[in-house]
Amino acid sequence: MSIRVTLPAPPADVATCLKRSFPEIPDRSLTTGDVVRIVGRAKVLDRAKTACGERALAWIEAVRRDFAKP
Repeated sequence: MSIRVTLPAPPADVATCLKRSFPEIPDRSLTTGDVVRIVGRAKVLDRAKTACGERALAWIEAVRRDFAKP
């Protein structure tokens, strides 16, 4: 006898969010404005990826709680 368990889908945006790459750095001398924009985008990306990771961890914990053998 075979038992199949269908796990709930992970949060839809997690994979997309985690695949986002670091802001493009132009191949030229950077202005102060360039640096401020790059650092600002990197901070926003870091916070977004942290939030995505936390949602993924919460999903993993829920799956373990609901489906793991005691």
